This record gives sequence, structure tokens and C-alpha cells, in this order.
Amino acid sequence: MKTRFLKFALLAAIGSSLSAQPVTEEAPPAEIAAKVAAATAAADAGGQGPFKAEMVSDASLPTHTIYRPKNLAAASARGKLPILAWGNGACTNIGNRFRYFLTEIASNGYVIVAIGPKGPRNAEWKVSLDANNPLPPAERLPGSYADQLGDAIDWAVKENARKGSPYFGRLDTNAIAVAGQSCGGLQAISAAADKRVKTLMVLNSGSFPDTTKPLAGTGDARKASLKRIHMPVLWMSGDESDVAYKNANADFEAFTTGPAIRAFHAGTGHSEHYRDLRGGIFTPYVIDWLDWQLKHKAAAKQTFTGPGCTLCKAAGWTVKQKGL
Repeated sequence: MKTRFLKFALLAAIGSSLSAQPVTEEAPPAEIAAKVAAATAAADAGGQGPFKAEMVSDASLPTHTIYRPKNLAAASARGKLPILAWGNGACTNIGNRFRYFLTEIASNGYVIVAIGPKGPRNAEWKVSLDANNPLPPAERLPGSYADQLGDAIDWAVKENARKGSPYFGRLDTNAIAVAGQSCGGLQAISAAADKRVKTLMVLNSGSFPDTTKPLAGTGDARKASLKRIHMPVLWMSGDESDVAYKNANADFEAFTTGPAIRAFHAGTGHSEHYRDLRGGIFTPYVIDWLDWQLKHKAAAKQTFTGPGCTLCKAAGWTVKQKGL
């Protein structure tokens, strides 16, 4: 617990320092400028869901970035808002790294607490980031930690109970998911041991063999740690060209303590689609998974279950199911 507190304090101090410093924005290359402009405009508009979403910072949690419906009162009037704790690819400690993707999810009535403070806009569209952060060396943040997903959940639960909070009584603390992409997916596997978590999404990711040295910041994301997880799990990735494809397959086969789905898409690599308009091809299925698992929507369940499931019939997708 002491180590976790020290990590949180360090990240909070650096996050506050970063937010106070001007950052020079990098313009996208001409060949992708139109694509970036469209994706950015869609995020600025708040997503396609029934609730326009926004990306905000909160002084009480400077180590994270929050995606939420702009009008929390109107959104929660239709039902309390589930919580998603998100870990970034490469364990990057920049909260707007997956902005296109997370804004779209939030617009469907979710409060998402993503690891990392907001960084420059070029973090949103660059496929790869130099040294984990697109910042000058003096301003670079350290990599993130799996414990930050637990911090995200702790904060959301406390805000839901705190009088005067904009989230007071509006969050569903019995409907919590953890998810992440690539290295963030390993962080999510580690965080899924938390008994408050009801579902796990592992995107373009999978644990390494127990004989392999764990990646820094991923916590307990060994193959053996899968036995600690007792909840529905979605493993979603690209095809064999995705570096995480084999690990995701192995995780799905090894997982025996809960229902699970393994889905991969032909012609998709490791991370490029998240920089596409509205977060790319995974977005609608991730929303349906959350709608099924956390909001218990029958229509969303049909996306994944039965031989005629929507995802099973979608072009380019291969789906395996067990325990459903």
C-alpha cells in the first residue's frame, strides 16, 4: 500500500506540472491530415451516442483523465452510469491517448476513468509515440502502473458517495469494468482481481507465459493470474499480424473460471484502428459488450451469443465462445 501511495503521489506531482506547462502541438502529416481532422471533429462533437460526451480533468485525480456525458443529470436520469477504468497501449501515461475511442463509449452513457493526465493532441493521432510520450525529454511522464486502474475505481466510488460531487448518486458502483489495449490490457488483467469489477476487456493483448519476466507497470498479469478472475472476459484483437494474437488465443484457451469470448479481425494489426474515426472497428462491439455486461441489454447480448450472433456474421471476424 505504501508503494502504491508513493507511485500515486509521484504521478500526481508530475501530472500537475505537465498541465501547467505549455506544450507545442505537432501538426499531422499532409497524407493523414484529413483523417485526423475528421476524427478530432467527431470527438469534439461528443460522439454518436445518445449523450454528448466530453473529456475532462479533475483536480482530485490529476493522474487520470475522465470521459463522461456532458449532462450527467440527463444521462443518469435514464439509469445510473456504469464505470470503466481504462489502461492505455504501451502503458502510456497520457489520458487522451485513446480519445476518439473513449469519447464514443462515454457518449453511450458511461463514465470512463483513463490512466494519465491529458497530453498534447498529437498523442491522439500518432500510431506510435517516441519513448512512450510525444513530449520533450524534460516533460516526459513515467510509464503508468496497473494500480492506477484501482485508483480510478476508488475515485469513482468515492465521488459517487460524496455530497457536492457532480457524480453524487449518479454512478452505478455495482457495474464496473476494467479494460485496456496492449500493455494496458495486461494492466486490466491484473486489476480484474478486484472483486468490485464485473467484466474485463483485453484488447490486442494477452498475458505472457509465467516463465517470462513481467513488463514493468503491468502488475500481476501472468498466465497463472487468470485463475483469480471470475467474470465474463472479452479478448479482442487483430489477426496473426497482431503481435498479441497468440497470447490472446492462449489466454482464452487457458481461462476456465468464467464465460469468455475470443474475437479477432482479419486484416487488422495491433493498434492502428484506434486512431480512426470514432475509434475504429472495435468500438461498436466494445459498446455492445459493456451494454450487455453492465446494462444487461438483450439486444447487446445478441451481438455475442448463439450461432447467429451479430459479431459472428460480421465480415472479417472470427469468434469463439465458451461458458455463455
